[in-house]
Formats: sequence, structure tokens, C-alpha cells
Amino acid sequence: MRFLWKIVVLAAACLASSFAWASPQGDIRPSIRVQAGDWGVASVQDIESVLNSVAEVLLPSFPRHASVRIVVAASKAGPRVLAERSSGGAHQVLLSVRDRLWDQFAYQFAHELCHIASNYDQREIGSAFGERSHQWFEETLCEVVSLVALDRLASRWKASPPHAGWEAYAPAFRRYADRLLKDEHRHFVPASSVAAWYRENEHSLEGNPYLREKNELAATALLELFQGTPGSLEAIGYLNLNPPSQEGFAAYLASWYKCCPEAHRPFVLRLISLFGAV
Repeated sequence: MRFLWKIVVLAAACLASSFAWASPQGDIRPSIRVQAGDWGVASVQDIESVLNSVAEVLLPSFPRHASVRIVVAASKAGPRVLAERSSGGAHQVLLSVRDRLWDQFAYQFAHELCHIASNYDQREIGSAFGERSHQWFEETLCEVVSLVALDRLASRWKASPPHAGWEAYAPAFRRYADRLLKDEHRHFVPASSVAAWYRENEHSLEGNPYLREKNELAATALLELFQGTPGSLEAIGYLNLNPPSQEGFAAYLASWYKCCPEAHRPFVLRLISLFGAV
């Protein structure tokens, strides 16, 4: 009943927002520009090819952002997407990779691209209760998207790499994902559950959204569900679209559920149930 009541409260707000969510028409492509910087031996042109390849495997799931404009800069303090846009209105992304480590470029950029697709800028300017307190969940979903991107790139580059000869690099994407997934901190102890884990870690997660080992643990637990559910990534495009009407993680997820089209609601409801937030 609590969850259904939250859905009713959010109906009007999400209905108003839905009119702004028309899919782009025609063959619209993103604009990704890499600035000169400390990239080691990697060239700006090659980095742009890799990042565009990431966009090609992810942005079909996020049609509203298909024509996104992004400026990418090197930074030892990265990776992250800045809250403020560039003077030309582009999203600003920082990456902390050097040399030709295309798997790591893809991993970092996919995460930041997910923040853009999940409407991080709506969250930043929102006026909701505890507007940043549930950012850990967005961080978790972005980790899922990074792992999905590595898997998709392994397949894409094997058949159609950005440049001739780059197909030899295709297995590196999957090897990198496998290496990450083997990390001990990414796995629950036997007999544990996502709901139980969330109850135990709720306060620490909401106090600090950048507890990476916790985010990565949750992401690994969700990865199989995302990979096994067609169209699951599309649901992420409706996160943060409208602020919740009340405090609490359940209200935050209820807002997400309501703002999703009917086709994606069953998947979001599965996630809500998984976290015990119904």
C-alpha cells in the first residue's frame, strides 16, 4: 500500500515531464570531443574513436540523449562528470586513464555516460528531500552500465572495430570485465540477500554515495538481472526525472517507477522488490 500511494502522488508530475521525452528523429549522433591533455601515448583521435564506440553500444538504449554533446578532458582527479556545462552547453567529463588502455577508457566513460543518461543534472538542481542521499543507487547502476558496455564492446569490436586491426583488442574488454568481477569485495557471503545487505548498509550508503566497494557489490548482484532482461537498460533513462514527494529510498524508487513507460515498469518493480523497498 505504501508503494502504491507514492505512485498516485507522483502521477501528475511524471505526466507533465513525459511530454519532453520524445525520441529524437533521424540519424542523430552524439558529439564527443576530447581535449588535448596528459593522455600518455594515446592520441586524441584514437581516444575519440573509443569513446564514440562506447556511445554507439549504449546510446540506443537512451534515445533522449542520442544527440548529447560531451567534452572530455584528462584529469588525475577523475573520472567524473561535472555538474556545470561548458560555455557551449556541453557536458564536461573527466577521465583519469593514460596510454592505449582502451578497456579502461571504455569502463570509465561508460560510467559517466550513464550519469548523463540517468539525468544527473535533474538531480543536481532538484528540490526534493535529501536530493543526493540516494545517489549511491545511481552510482551502482552506472557500474552496471560500465560492465554491460565492456561486454557489448567485446562483441562489437570482434565484428566491426573502429579501425582496421583493432579487432585484436576485442577480447581485452571481456577480460577486463572478468577481472573486475572476480574481486572478492564484489560478492555477497553465502545466504545473504540484496534486501538484507541494504538494511545493514542503508545509513552508510546515504551518508556517502562514493563507497565504491559497496556500489560494486550491489552492481555485481544486479548485473545478471540487467543482462537477462531485454530492454532493462532503457529504464535507467527515466531515473531522477522527477524529484520524489517524500523522503526515503522507497519514495525515490517509486518516482522512478512512475516516470517509466509501462513497458519498463515490471523490471523496475523487480528491482524495488529485490531491495525490499515495496
